[in-house]
This record gives sequence, C-alpha cells and structure tokens, in this order.
Amino acid sequence: MRLKEIRKQKGLKQNKVAQDLQINVVTYNGYETGKSEPNIQIILKLADYFNVTTDELLGAQSKLPTLSEKSALLGRVNQLTENECHKLNIYAEALMFARVEHKDKINKIIRDEE
Repeated sequence: MRLKEIRKQKGLKQNKVAQDLQINVVTYNGYETGKSEPNIQIILKLADYFNVTTDELLGAQSKLPTLSEKSALLGRVNQLTENECHKLNIYAEALMFARVEHKDKINKIIRDEE
C-alpha cells in the first residue's frame, strides 16, 4: 500500500489524517506500516480523502503511463531518426496482428526490413 507515500506527497501528518477520518492514530499508523490491514470501507475513505483511486492507494500497477512518463517518451520519440521511425512503425503493425507467442516471427520481420 502506498499510503505513507501519498500522505507525504500531500504534506500531511498521520495525526491529521487519523483525526479527519475519525480513526485512532495508532490504527492509521498500523495501516501505513503494514501491521494491520484496513477494511474496504476504510480503503474507500482513504482513497476519497487523498483524492486518488483505490488502485493508486493499493499500489496496483497502472497500465497507463503517468504524465511524466508520457513527456519523457514523447521527448525520446521526437529524437528518432526517419529510419528508426520506420522500424518502429513496422514493429507496431506486427504487434497489432500477431500474438505474443509470435514474437520471434515479429523480430524476423523487423530484421528483414533492416
């Protein structure tokens, strides 16, 4: 759970969060340290309180890139040569029509284009 990280990002103290959520600060500390697990109602309250999704709160791996990751990726894409863009396009098209089990075939297609 990313509870401590999120709380610190918001600039809050444990006792403030516990007070606002009307729970004991020792209980809240247990959630942050992993000594106890909040029930689903508390998880929902925490997510609402911190204005994050439950996935973010629980540390689920997001399939969507963050804004900083998108910016970094765009910066790298803008530096690609025309030949690299062509290879990337071929690879993307191959991925759209192939399954993961066919990655060796995809790599052969890319090598043949070089």
